[in-house]
Amino acid sequence: MVGHIIAKMAKRAEIDAELTGHSLRVGVAQDLTAAGFELSGIMQAGRWKSPEMPARYSARLSAKRGAVAG
Repeated sequence: MVGHIIAKMAKRAEIDAELTGHSLRVGVAQDLTAAGFELSGIMQAGRWKSPEMPARYSARLSAKRGAVAG
């Protein structure tokens, strides 16, 4: 259902990309990481039970802000 709505809205906005309901979950994990939220807070916001997926979605952003990032 959500995927259908997103695809419809993308088409209406003339966005030529394949967007799904899953795109929103990836995007929110990345946006919250970029805003400085910790993984536990991201898990709570997205109702993830395991840290694996939100950590994977935001791995590149997390690496950029890590202790040894230049």
